[in-house]
Amino acid sequence: MIPKEGPDRACRAARRGGRATLGLGIALVLAVPPAWTQDSGVGEAAEAPLGWRQAGRDFRYVYTRPAHLDRRGWSKVAWTLGSVAALYLVRDEVAEGIRRNHNQEVEDFLTGVRDAMGKVGSVGAVSLGYLWAGAARDSAYDKETAQILAESVLYALPIAGIGERILATQRPSKGDDIQFVQGEGHSISADVTIAASMLAPIIDRHLQADADDTPRRGFWKRFGTWSLYSLAGMVALQRVYTDRHYLPDVVLGYANGLTVGRLIVDNHRGGREWRDRRYRRVQVRPGAGGLTIAWGPGIDAALTSHGIGAGVGPPASGLD
Repeated sequence: MIPKEGPDRACRAARRGGRATLGLGIALVLAVPPAWTQDSGVGEAAEAPLGWRQAGRDFRYVYTRPAHLDRRGWSKVAWTLGSVAALYLVRDEVAEGIRRNHNQEVEDFLTGVRDAMGKVGSVGAVSLGYLWAGAARDSAYDKETAQILAESVLYALPIAGIGERILATQRPSKGDDIQFVQGEGHSISADVTIAASMLAPIIDRHLQADADDTPRRGFWKRFGTWSLYSLAGMVALQRVYTDRHYLPDVVLGYANGLTVGRLIVDNHRGGREWRDRRYRRVQVRPGAGGLTIAWGPGIDAALTSHGIGAGVGPPASGLD
């Protein structure tokens, strides 16, 4: 009679090999800056100075931003926390449903994605890829992306740790107790935070659609954007699928990593004022022949083209 340990060990080794191959493939793709979505990029300037001083400015901006939120910012915070609170009401049902429909092949695939994107070393590899590309192409912009990637994960992980001290739950496989200000258990998923911290530095800086994009370039930018969002989502799903976290934990991790990365990107472009100008919805201004109405990204440039003062700051075409 053949011992069960032999086939089981072989299966586990095969699964580990498959996960390693998948993880290596994803890491290599992320580590190569998407030059095929940009112009040449050779000699491209950075949006802010590089170095420790800028890292300090970014740190201060990230951790003091909550003290300067406006009504819209607090609305987003309230919406996020309300959604997470609602998910706490159904977290047991979601976990039980996943257990009933568990599939080992799905778990192996999701674990491969998590191994590629949910480790600090993964962010380091991607950051080094951008740093290498910046040196090869003499592009300070790519080097800046490398710095933002490193800052994003380093500034987001302490927030996950603080959240665990404030509100913690048991692993789904062990129970469903919720503890406040005791520091025993798990809360904001660190793996999901790490994966989501890479989104804004890559998507907001390299995959934003431009008016002069060719159809092929525009397609690849959209494809890259949704692929990155989906991969980070798979890391979140893996943590729930393997009974390591409840659904609210991974949602908070996703929001944490994405928000910190976006704050740092914004700070390199002028902070809150830049995003306010870029996403201003509608503006009406008097002109020589009556009123001019403009909306959406590029609003300042549109008003300037009509001979109307665009207000403070450069036109949006110089910010994208």
